[in-house]
Amino acid sequence: MVPIFLLAISVLIFFGKVILTGRALFGSDYVLYFYPVKKFVRDYVLVHGTLPLWNPYQFSGTPLIANIQASVFYPFGFLFYLIPAEYAYGFTIVFHCILGILFMYAFVRSLSVDKWGAFLAAIIFTYNGFFMAHLYAGHLSFVQNYVWIPLIFCFFYKFLKTRSFGWAVFAGLFLGIQILGGFPQIAFYTILGLLAFGILHIGVSIRVRNIDNALRIFIGSVVVVSAGFAIAAIQILPTLEFVRLSTRARGVSCWFATIDSLHPKMFLSFLIPDIFGNTVDQTYWLSPRDWYFWETCGYVGVFPLCLIFASTSSARDLRNIQRFFAGLILLALFLSLGKYNPLYPLFYRLPGFHSLRVPAQILFLYVFGVAVLSGISLQNAEESLTFKKGLREFLIIAGIILLLFTLTMHLFPYKFFFYLFKTFAEEPIDPACVQRIPEKIVFSVNRSALLFLVSVVLLILFHKKKISKTLFKIAVLAMVMVDMGLYSLQFIKPYRFTTSEEKQALIDRIRYDTGPGRVLISKSIFLPNDGLLYRFPCIGGYDPLILKRYILYLEASQGLPAEKHVVTTSFISDHNHRFLKMLNLRYVVEGKHIAVLDTYLPRAILVRKAVVRPSNEILDFMTSDEFDPLKMVVLEPRYQEFVLMEKDEEDFEGSCSIIYYDNESIRVRTSANQSCYLVLSEIFYPGWKAEVDGREVPILCGNYLFRVIPLEHGRHEIELRFVSRSFRIGGIISLLTLVCSLWFIIWGRKRVFRRGARGEE
Repeated sequence: MVPIFLLAISVLIFFGKVILTGRALFGSDYVLYFYPVKKFVRDYVLVHGTLPLWNPYQFSGTPLIANIQASVFYPFGFLFYLIPAEYAYGFTIVFHCILGILFMYAFVRSLSVDKWGAFLAAIIFTYNGFFMAHLYAGHLSFVQNYVWIPLIFCFFYKFLKTRSFGWAVFAGLFLGIQILGGFPQIAFYTILGLLAFGILHIGVSIRVRNIDNALRIFIGSVVVVSAGFAIAAIQILPTLEFVRLSTRARGVSCWFATIDSLHPKMFLSFLIPDIFGNTVDQTYWLSPRDWYFWETCGYVGVFPLCLIFASTSSARDLRNIQRFFAGLILLALFLSLGKYNPLYPLFYRLPGFHSLRVPAQILFLYVFGVAVLSGISLQNAEESLTFKKGLREFLIIAGIILLLFTLTMHLFPYKFFFYLFKTFAEEPIDPACVQRIPEKIVFSVNRSALLFLVSVVLLILFHKKKISKTLFKIAVLAMVMVDMGLYSLQFIKPYRFTTSEEKQALIDRIRYDTGPGRVLISKSIFLPNDGLLYRFPCIGGYDPLILKRYILYLEASQGLPAEKHVVTTSFISDHNHRFLKMLNLRYVVEGKHIAVLDTYLPRAILVRKAVVRPSNEILDFMTSDEFDPLKMVVLEPRYQEFVLMEKDEEDFEGSCSIIYYDNESIRVRTSANQSCYLVLSEIFYPGWKAEVDGREVPILCGNYLFRVIPLEHGRHEIELRFVSRSFRIGGIISLLTLVCSLWFIIWGRKRVFRRGARGEE
C-alpha cells in the first residue's frame, strides 16, 4: 500500500499549484475546442435534463453527441457535469493521472515485477514528456484514452495467464470505456497492441503444440475487441453515421494521413528534450507549427533509455514479455515515421490506417513500452546487470553525441548554433525569441550530459558491486523522479478564463439584436468556436469532423478547388457570396468590429419551382445566373417524385414564419395558394424528422445542403425534431452488453467459488 500511496501523493504534489490556488489548468486545445463543448453540454443538461443531440452554433448546425471527441458518454468525465467547465479540466486531469499511475503500477506488478520496478514504470508512464506535452496542448480526449492502456493490458494479461474469459470481458469493458474517452486513434493503436500481445501467446502455445490454449486465446481476443465495441456502441453508431457524411468519409489521402510524421531528426530530442526549444516559453524554433512539438515530444528520461538495454530476465515468461515490448517500441517508432518511412504507404492501405492522421501519435506505445521494460530491468538488476552489446552501443552513441554537443557548444558557440539552426530549422527563426533560444539549448544540453554521466557512473558502481541493490534502486528512482518531474513541471500552467470588455460588447450586440441571423468570425478577437461558447449561431468553427457537403459548399462560395481535408473554415474571405447569404449570414465580425449584412436570406422561405440536377452539377448551377434562391430549389434525381407540376409562378403567393426555434426543435407556420416547397437555411442531416399538421412527411436535401419540405396549398404548421436512431440503437446495445458482461463476470465468480467449496468438502 505504501507505493500506491506515494504514487497518488506524487500526483497531488505535482499539480499542487493548480489544486492549491484553485485556478484553472491551461490546455491549448481545451481553451480552443473542448471548453466550449463541455460548457455547452453541462449548461444544456442542467437546463433540460437531457444530453444535447444537435449543436446549432457551429457550421450552421452540426451533430453534437455524434462527435466522438465531445465524449459525452464517457463515464469518468463526470466532473464536467458537477463543476464549471473552467475548473473541471484541471481536476479531471489530476483524477486521470492518479488513475493512470496506479493502473500502470498494477499492470507491471501483474507481470511478477517487484514494487521497485512497478514504481519506476508508473513514474515514467505518467510524467513522460509525450503525455505532459499533450496535457499542455489541452488534448482532453487523449488523456481520457491514454490512462486506460495499462489496465486493459493488465486484464488481458490475466486472461492470457488463466485462460478465464471473465478477465477478457473485464478487458473489453475497459476498452469500451477507453473508446468512449473520445480519441479513436489511441483506441485503434491499443487494439493493435493487444492483438499483437495475443498473437505472441498464440505462437508460444502453437510452438508447444497446445492448440486448445491457442484457440482460447484467439476467442478471448475476439471477446475483448467485441465487448469493447459493444460497450461503446452508444457512441460508435452515431459517430459512424456522422463520419459517413463527413470530410473523413472513405478515409483520407496519404498526404493528409502522414501530416506531422516523426522526422528522424526528432530522435535527438529523445535524448536532449529541449534541443529544439519548447512551446511553453515560446522558444520552439524547429518548426512554425507549435503543435508539432507535442506530437513529437518523446522524452522519457535519460536513465530509462539505459535501463531498457541493461538486462534480460532469466524467467522465460518475463523474457518473452521483454521481447514483446521491445518489439512494440520498435513498431511504434517505425510507424511514427509516417511519410519518412518508405514502407508506410503499405500500412496506409490497411483498414483503419487510411482514416487516421498524425502518425507520430503512436509514440504513446513507445512510452508505454519503455516504461514496462524499465520496470522489468530494474527488477532484473538483482540477477544481472551487464554492459552487454546493446547497452554498450547505446552508451557509446549517446556519449559521443552529448560530448560533441557539449564541447562544441562551449568552445565554439557561434559555429555550433549556426550549423545547428542551419541544419534543423525549417524556417527563419523568430527574432523576438532568438536571444532566449541559445540559453534554452545550453541548459538542455548540459542537463542531459549531466544526467547521462550520473547514469553511467551509477551503472558502473552497481556492476562493480560498489553499491547495494537497494541503494541502486533508490538512486535510480530518485534520479528519474527528479528528471521527469523538473522537465514535465513546466507544462503545468494555471489559466484564467476571462472575456475582455471589447469582446463582451460584441457578444451583447449579437445576442440582443432583434433580427435573427448567423455570424461569421473572420480574423477577429473571437476564437473559432466562440459561437458555441457564447451561444450565437456561426457558419464556421474548428473541428476534426465537419460535414463534407458543408465544406464543399463553402469552398465553392470562395471559388476554391474542392478539398475535403480541412478542419476549420478560416479560408472564407468573400462575405458577400450568394451561398453565404443562403446560410442566413447576417453578421460578419472582423477585428473588433461587426458588419451587418442587409441582403441575407431568411431562415425559412417558400418557393414554387424545383429544378433537378445531378449532385455533382448542383453547385455549378447554383453559381450561375439561372438560379434564384428566392424562386426555386435545386433537387437531386432521387427526389424526382417530389417535383411539382409546372404552373404559372406569377400567380404564386405564400408566406411563412418561424414561431419556435430551439436546438432540436423548429416550428414553422406557412400559407400558400399553390403547392410549394419550404426551404430552410438549416443543414440537412438524417436524424431530422418533420411533421406537417401532425402527419410525418419526408425531408428532402435541396440546394445541395439544406432541408426542404414539400407542401400542399393552404395553411400548415410544420414541426421539425431531431431524433437520432443510431443513438437509440447504440444505447440499447451498450446497455445489454453491460448487463450481460456483469452477469457473466458475477456468474463466473460464483462458479469458481462453488468449485472451491466442493474441493474443500
